[in-house]
Amino acid sequence: MTQLPSEARISPDTELAAVVAEALKLADAQLVINKGFTPFVFMLDHDGAIHRGEVPQEIQGSMPPDPLVAVKLTIDLFSGHADNLLAMVAVLDPQSGKTEDTLHLWAEHRSGISQIIRVDFTRKKFLKHPTFSEPRVEAQTAHVWTGESPSPAEEWWHEGLSEQAIQDVFSLVGVAVPFAQDQLAKNGVLAPYGITTDLEGVVGHSMAYLEPNEDGDVDSAEAVQLMTEGFRKDREGLRGTCILADISIQADDGGVVDAVRLHIEHAEGLSMHILKPYELVGEHQAVAFGESAVIPAEARVWSA
Repeated sequence: MTQLPSEARISPDTELAAVVAEALKLADAQLVINKGFTPFVFMLDHDGAIHRGEVPQEIQGSMPPDPLVAVKLTIDLFSGHADNLLAMVAVLDPQSGKTEDTLHLWAEHRSGISQIIRVDFTRKKFLKHPTFSEPRVEAQTAHVWTGESPSPAEEWWHEGLSEQAIQDVFSLVGVAVPFAQDQLAKNGVLAPYGITTDLEGVVGHSMAYLEPNEDGDVDSAEAVQLMTEGFRKDREGLRGTCILADISIQADDGGVVDAVRLHIEHAEGLSMHILKPYELVGEHQAVAFGESAVIPAEARVWSA
């Protein structure tokens, strides 16, 4: 944790610039040591302290190829803390295998400043620092602090949960959604899949292995039930669980639409469904998600 000096806290512009400078300093150090880095976020709280969070290793390979989309996804993973923050800066090095590359930073302040910052750099060998270009700054529409009040469906679930539990949920969602998107784009369907966080916060992955029927299909409901029973058996060593399923739901117009369902449970008593309607668009089956719905669900892992 780094504390901003008082001279850096004159205005929102200077605060955000100071956080960006700290983020670039870390990126420089990581590029020297590792020649690349895990996407990360720096978060400035109301006391002037800067906190750092990293994208879980399990989803780094599933980041979308568009840097602007990927850097927004990076900051989304930590936006659950936004109510207690003044600024967030996400940093992405999307092509770490290249000799020359571009850092992409999403920098946002709750006062209304929102920017995408691009910094070209050349990697050096033998622990030499990279050479950075002048940052190219482009104003953006606010992504984290939009000024919109969350709907009741979005805000109810975190009531009574600890900060750790809330972060566990964001970690589960942060792994689950990119995985579902990747599987749907590749295969057109999503087989039931399980994701967990253990007592140390480590993310785990699970599948239920069933024999397909005569049509080559696997009973999704049975697969979900098997994973649920397995999580229930192991719940003493878990903090949170998420089971992904590809389902059909009724639309407002009476039709039926495809949706990804995330059944999320936590040891602190949370149990909910996140429903994400989707369409496969175009020749390459790009996944377009509709507006999500968050609803209470019956607990099955931490039930009595």
